[in-house]
Amino acid sequence: MNENLYNILMIDDHPIVTDGLEKLLSTHIQAHCMKANDLNTLKQVLTGTDFNLCITDLEFPGTDGFNLIRMIHEHLPQCPILVYTMHEEPWIATKLYESDIRNFISGAVSKHADLNEIPMAVNAIRNGQEYFSQSFSLLYGKRSRTENRSPYRTLSDREKEVLTYLMQGLSTREIARRMYLSINTIQTYRKRLLEKMNAKNVAELVSKCKGLF
Repeated sequence: MNENLYNILMIDDHPIVTDGLEKLLSTHIQAHCMKANDLNTLKQVLTGTDFNLCITDLEFPGTDGFNLIRMIHEHLPQCPILVYTMHEEPWIATKLYESDIRNFISGAVSKHADLNEIPMAVNAIRNGQEYFSQSFSLLYGKRSRTENRSPYRTLSDREKEVLTYLMQGLSTREIARRMYLSINTIQTYRKRLLEKMNAKNVAELVSKCKGLF
């Protein structure tokens, strides 16, 4: 790896995203980009490799997005992390600003934002600053005004329906059959429920949600 270049690790399971980011940044800065599009590749790259910046999505097969941030920080404690995600929900902003995650990241940019925000964010971080796109700043303000609000109110109708079935003791397969959805879709809803309700497992989720129905 060229030590004279700004070395960037790009993490996204869609190669078109990492390839696009590399092409975009190459027109703004002298950088060497390494890409990880799956968990095995990422684990190999994180072992014994130094980077000046890590740009990561929050959706990555094989691990929870926030655990992914923790894993990156564990292997690269001195490396700034820029989150690049399509998710702009208030609960995402809340998670990003939680104590441990907030200490690990240097910024967040929405995939819905103008592409020019990526080089702006990278340059800001190179200069020792932080960069949060306007959408995340606004969401954080909204989160601050509603931080005492029950997280249950942030659940979608589908998530509430899945939660109801989980509290009835139904398995993922049984819920998928009742809702006419795929097992993978139900697993995604379960994952979001655990994250939104800050529960480690379904048992804790059910315990926290007792009395809400």
